[in-house]
Amino acid sequence: MTASSTPGHDDPDALSEWERRTLAGIERDLAASDPRLDQRLSRPWRYRSAPPRWWPLSVPTTGLLLVGLLVLVVVGSLLPASWWAVVGLVTTLVVVPWLLLAVTEKNGWD
Repeated sequence: MTASSTPGHDDPDALSEWERRTLAGIERDLAASDPRLDQRLSRPWRYRSAPPRWWPLSVPTTGLLLVGLLVLVVVGSLLPASWWAVVGLVTTLVVVPWLLLAVTEKNGWD
């Protein structure tokens, strides 16, 4: 059976003339009210946004995190075992909040 090229009741994606005019009006209103969004939506779908990153930290933040953790390991190995609790407390009070803030920063994310 051959499908008809004219939209009709058999085509669920067909729009009536009134629906097309309404959608065109919405598109014009959107373009007038928010040109940046209109420009972004008019791009091909694969260019709309960057693909999600598997590592949420930026490169400089990751490097700083690794240096900080290395310093903690070195300091922890030089201190007696009775001071490890202090190193753990410093880690908890300084590094963990900094890490959480670095993950949630809007570093190029839209």
